[in-house]
Amino acid sequence: MGTAEFEQEIEDAIDRDDPIELMDVVLRVGHEAPDREWAQSCCMQLSRHRSAHVRGNAIAGFGHLARRFGRLDPNAIKRRVDIALHDLSPYVREQARSAAEDLQTFLEWEFDPPPE
Repeated sequence: MGTAEFEQEIEDAIDRDDPIELMDVVLRVGHEAPDREWAQSCCMQLSRHRSAHVRGNAIAGFGHLARRFGRLDPNAIKRRVDIALHDLSPYVREQARSAAEDLQTFLEWEFDPPPE
């Protein structure tokens, strides 16, 4: 599957807006998307989703992208992870902690520890 086909498949899923489908779709983006900027934008969009599991998986996607590409836009992503560290959902907070660890490991970004 080429880049255009992959992106179209993901964008079609986003348009359908089925949280069950999007939980897996956003993980595919983090693990498989060939275009870093597109993948980063996709995860950013889904990190604001109404479903906590979609939001959490999108945040986790930033960690996968950091590992795969070795660089991301700190201005956008660091703020989203910081916000997710304080999300009302325990699932989102846990995914944010994991992503923050990955971002620190692979990109040397620092995060303030979230409240316990």
